[in-house]
Amino acid sequence: MTQTEIANLPPAFLRNSVTYSVVITDMEGNYSYVNDLFKKRFAFLGIDFIGKPFQVAMHHGDVDNAIAVVHQCFAFPDRVFPIDIRKPSNNHNEFHWTQWEFSLLKDAVGNPIGILCVGHDITEAQRVNQLLRLSESKLRAILDSTSDNYVLISPEYKILSFNKQASRMAELVFGKPLEVGANMDEFVLPMDKVDFYADTRRALNGECLHFEREIFYGEESSWIEVYYVPVYEEDGTLVGFTFNSINISERKSSELKILEQNNRLKQITWQQSHELRRHVVNVMGLYNIIKLDEKISAEEKLQHLDDLLKEVKELDYIIHSIVSISLG
Repeated sequence: MTQTEIANLPPAFLRNSVTYSVVITDMEGNYSYVNDLFKKRFAFLGIDFIGKPFQVAMHHGDVDNAIAVVHQCFAFPDRVFPIDIRKPSNNHNEFHWTQWEFSLLKDAVGNPIGILCVGHDITEAQRVNQLLRLSESKLRAILDSTSDNYVLISPEYKILSFNKQASRMAELVFGKPLEVGANMDEFVLPMDKVDFYADTRRALNGECLHFEREIFYGEESSWIEVYYVPVYEEDGTLVGFTFNSINISERKSSELKILEQNNRLKQITWQQSHELRRHVVNVMGLYNIIKLDEKISAEEKLQHLDDLLKEVKELDYIIHSIVSISLG
């Protein structure tokens, strides 16, 4: 076929496209046609592409992949094969990312005459994806370095994502690590399942929950602070909910000690204001009777002294009790 005939093979909208580059290579892999957009994008190469091998406008690391796709085109002549190819840039330290579709090109009687390639630039999309992957990598590093447990769970209770600490905790409690796609039901303690599903249904209905709970596993227990937070896509579609738990056993232990101390102080205060005061009043009354009442007999005085001794012993017992309570 003549050069003009080959150039007229692609539809006019592709030949004149401002979005898609169109390339035809012959059976030997040399350019036999390129549209104006392709010429414009790679004009900095200073090459008259016609007759040149396809490698002149391709990153050397993608040549083998391109050849493999060409072989697929010959093996399956009625199919289209996608491929991402790095193209040269006028900045020698960079390159363009492009996405192409290769298919076998045939003449009017069905004989193969080369490869038709239609592609467009995806450099900006690739750059955004790289930034997104970098951002996700940084976020993952932050989540994996924390001692908190993070798990993202779908509305069907499938595990979508988790950090290392959550997986380590699952292995400690359940004897196996978390896995993406696993059912969260496998990682809920039997005694907690009723509360777990009741709470998480509220989260799936848009409610944020925060509470503290003591969990028991084997012969051990821990206090955890739990957050259930619904997660949405930008368009408002519900993704699921996050389960975030923080081990607060040390803080809880301190709080319980303070509470215990306060209870002891209350008990001491009550004993001082009631029991001690009662016995002191009794001692003072017996003392006044013995000292001031001249009419009592010697026998009555001895009885009052015995009562006085009994009250003093009671006071001594209460004082020891208070000391014992204050020491815990």
